[in-house]
Amino acid sequence: MITAMLLLLTALFSAPAQAQAWEAASVVDVSVALEPMPELPNTYMADPGLYATVHARPADRHTAKQLSDHALQVVPELAERLGLGTGRSMNIVLAHDQSDFENLQPGTTHDWADGTAWPQRSLIYLRAPRARSGKSKDLEQVLEHEVVHVLLGQAFGRRPVPTWLQEGMAQYFAGQVTPDLPKRIARGMIGGGLMSLNQLSYGFPHNPQRADLAYAQSADLINWIASEYGEESLRTLVQQMSRGESMNSSLYAATGVTSAELELAWQSRLKDSGLWLSAFMAEGSFFVLVIPFALWGAWSLRKRQRATLARWEEEERRRAAYEAFVARTQWMSMG
Repeated sequence: MITAMLLLLTALFSAPAQAQAWEAASVVDVSVALEPMPELPNTYMADPGLYATVHARPADRHTAKQLSDHALQVVPELAERLGLGTGRSMNIVLAHDQSDFENLQPGTTHDWADGTAWPQRSLIYLRAPRARSGKSKDLEQVLEHEVVHVLLGQAFGRRPVPTWLQEGMAQYFAGQVTPDLPKRIARGMIGGGLMSLNQLSYGFPHNPQRADLAYAQSADLINWIASEYGEESLRTLVQQMSRGESMNSSLYAATGVTSAELELAWQSRLKDSGLWLSAFMAEGSFFVLVIPFALWGAWSLRKRQRATLARWEEEERRRAAYEAFVARTQWMSMG
């Protein structure tokens, strides 16, 4: 009987999630700043605008015009909400088909992405409607997501944007904090546990289910900070971190609490809310079989909270020491 329960649990938690990560736009890291955009085929026409120029084939000119009009509205709006300037004028390439989407970019990308952002080139690629799946997000919403990536990437310059900040801000400001967020987080809480801010800072997992949890946690964290401390706290956070301040000092300036305290409060809210039950309820017949394991897991997580807080504080001290070392090294190399 115990063996059967364990097999059922394994099936439940290893089943592929409806991973929003597979639909979300990706941020592509570039090592060389301010390079020009790659040359486009002469079949692509340009529609210049105040904040962005949209490049598209004549067959896609109607969609291109909609994107151009939308960029004119949302670029300054998003920049203001982020507390940033509008930056360099952007180039938006509306790829006619999947082949163009893959081949016109400066580097490789994921074939599942609705769009990509190359912040140091002030460049965005989107797939035209004919090249998008039926489950794809609204194209204008994807554009907003990518614009946030470009604005953040340019504000940080050579400094990497923590992945949770980059993806959380993009989802939050593009209106992609969706009703299915709790279920996605619940599945991850029971199947593998929540990820720490450290884990979410330097790239997301390759595993689709864990990647989906990372996207969901990032969106939930930014949404929670905005709800608890106001959207002004997000602007403070961006401004502090883009100037090179540490994550801990930036979060403290934005919220008045340390990163370890904030992370504990945020994750405790998730763990204490009964959110973990939703994953079981959604599975119907699995509920009765797996609930004892869920209760034991919730108790174990609670027991480890204090030890986790101490570990996060130690990680923060190590990260601060590393950032100080990097800053000194960069200064020496510039001298």
